[in-house]
Amino acid sequence: MNRRLAALAAVCLLLVACGGHNFEGVYESRAGSDNDLLAAFAELAGGGRIEIGADYIESQGKRTTFDDIFERESAGERYLVFKRGETEEVWRIVDANTLMQGNALVNIKLVRVP
Repeated sequence: MNRRLAALAAVCLLLVACGGHNFEGVYESRAGSDNDLLAAFAELAGGGRIEIGADYIESQGKRTTFDDIFERESAGERYLVFKRGETEEVWRIVDANTLMQGNALVNIKLVRVP
């Protein structure tokens, strides 16, 4: 009986260790740009709060579920991938609390709210 219990505990630990993407939490979206004029327009657009869960994003009361949310490394950069069916939405991981989509000209950042 002890062997079965130990095997079950090992399988449970393995499943817990494999799950999650470490980016679950509430984020504030911020639009930005390296260009001063575009940055001014981005500030007017304001930001909102977004919650990232284990398999969903929720914003303004609307929840969008995904088949999988996972990290991918490509060309030395890390990305958080939101996959639904054959479609993927990809955000670059800036650091443990910041995701970014876009480039220097126009971008949107998601910054984790403490």
